[in-house]
Amino acid sequence: MAILKISEELSRDISTKSLKIEVYHQSNIDLFLESDNSFQVVFRSAKKMLEENYYVLIKNIGFVRKKNIFESFVKLFGEYYGAIEYTDIKLDCPYTGCKTKSLSLHNDDAIDIGGQPKYGFIQIQKEDPLKITKNGMVLIDDMVSYLQLHNNDLFNNLLNIKIKMLAYGVNYDGNDKNEIIINEPILYYEDDKINVRFDLTRINYYYWSKKITPSNQEKLLIDEFLLVANKFRKEMYLEEGDILIHDNLRTLHDRTECTLELNLDGTFNTREIFVSFTR
Repeated sequence: MAILKISEELSRDISTKSLKIEVYHQSNIDLFLESDNSFQVVFRSAKKMLEENYYVLIKNIGFVRKKNIFESFVKLFGEYYGAIEYTDIKLDCPYTGCKTKSLSLHNDDAIDIGGQPKYGFIQIQKEDPLKITKNGMVLIDDMVSYLQLHNNDLFNNLLNIKIKMLAYGVNYDGNDKNEIIINEPILYYEDDKINVRFDLTRINYYYWSKKITPSNQEKLLIDEFLLVANKFRKEMYLEEGDILIHDNLRTLHDRTECTLELNLDGTFNTREIFVSFTR
């Protein structure tokens, strides 16, 4: 597991600077993080670990619940687009990310052929009330090495059999709600590396929306793919302030179930996160 623990001295320095600059205009915060040694040493170390391990968990970074600081930090890693998404857990949730039930292994915006993000970022703003929610990661390289040795037929099928996905717009809260259907293999080569494109929710939505029954071949392929993926799944608990960065094209991720804590006034305490992406 790739973990970057920030020392107390460095964390205090980042915390002090964050309190000072959080009132700046966003563009000035961006410029500060691009030139400040404390933020830059974290960025360089995290980027190096990310390139070698395809994910990194940063602990004790020194800022939390500071949306503008988090945005500027994300921008250091590539082309920032969209926004910082805030997600809590809801009793009545219109999309999968804010439901209490677990999320299955997937990569983000798998439906977006031309613009799928390279890196995904999650920062914990508030922990689960019972501290039971964990995040899981799977490295595609681990799966590929296993398949090439133990099940080359499945490996070839994952590279060649195309699976349909459907969505109305890439993002739930985006303005574009046009129907998007893709028909792509789960694994594919790009720049001599094997990437993954998989979201079971989008796959199931295609069959449900079109009132089509998937073939036994497709169901078996997906089932076998997930069986192998779960052999290599690594689970971690993210504490308040922790930042998990993953290579979205070369990993799968999930999370376990979340808790709703009911208050006297009828409101809930839940896990809260910031999410963002770069290309």
